[in-house]
Amino acid sequence: MEVRLIDYAELSPVDYVIVEFVAGEHNVPAAMTRSLLDLVDRGVIRVLDLLIVTKSALGDISVTEVEDLGEASELGSLTGTLAEILAADDIDNLARAIRSGATAAVIVWENIGVASISASARQVSAQIVAQGRIPSRAIVATLEADHSEAD
Repeated sequence: MEVRLIDYAELSPVDYVIVEFVAGEHNVPAAMTRSLLDLVDRGVIRVLDLLIVTKSALGDISVTEVEDLGEASELGSLTGTLAEILAADDIDNLARAIRSGATAAVIVWENIGVASISASARQVSAQIVAQGRIPSRAIVATLEADHSEAD
């Protein structure tokens, strides 16, 4: 497999998501695959790593990489572009979010849709000193609280 080198000087913000599948499901659902590939095709994100992680009832972790999904998987088109940046320790830490007996996709992506912001900051010798992600659940909870206070 060809591992893609990343120009770290040009790296845009990087995010990850862990999507736990419904009980008994062990593959990335088709609708989710289509959405992910659409974002890649439109140049919004670049997938840096994608793993399928299964956590047994006893807490043992097994990992399936995209190239191991076989040619039948639409995600196979990502195989040549992945940087495979997650180490074993990263996977162990991320797997804590997955329920025992469940399977999830762990996806790491670069937000190339905002690359121009990062590039323009570097051009004026500015630097991004922090970045993060506000969980959607926190935003929804805040909006719901604000809405209920307004009533």
